[in-house]
Amino acid sequence: MTIIIIISIIGILYIPLRLVSLKNNLIPIQGSLIDVTKSSTRIPFYRFRLSDYPNIFYNSGTGFLSNLKRDKEILYNSVNKEITFFINRKDFSKLGRGDDIKYVGLQKKNVFIDLFYYDYSSFGKMFFSMFCILMMCLNLYGRYAFKTKIFEIFILFYLFYVILILIV
Repeated sequence: MTIIIIISIIGILYIPLRLVSLKNNLIPIQGSLIDVTKSSTRIPFYRFRLSDYPNIFYNSGTGFLSNLKRDKEILYNSVNKEITFFINRKDFSKLGRGDDIKYVGLQKKNVFIDLFYYDYSSFGKMFFSMFCILMMCLNLYGRYAFKTKIFEIFILFYLFYVILILIV
């Protein structure tokens, strides 16, 4: 019984704790925007260059949550102005070499949305969804084997997670 509860709590907290951990690995970058290019995908993403670096910065988070971001307004209203965003610590060595770098959190907004798409691919979401379904089954077993109400709450949490992951 306790093992199911511990695994359930770890599974529920995995994505939020992973995003907080990734947020701690970000390095802020500031610079003057000189060039913006829009992609031709269904949900567009933008590539831009800064005057201080030869790199092209992009964020191709092309999921449902990308519709909530306002990168277009920020980038097109900020030409020749200072912008702030983050890059991952492991991409810091690419700075100044001209490589493409994925940015996170333009103007310090939507950091967690960008981190979610930075870390979770469609393939990873499928495995996490399968994990959630497995945990619903384990909690269903726990509910009827141990007659404890906590398992009903865990079932609802995992059902909510599966729906969110499938939408996003």
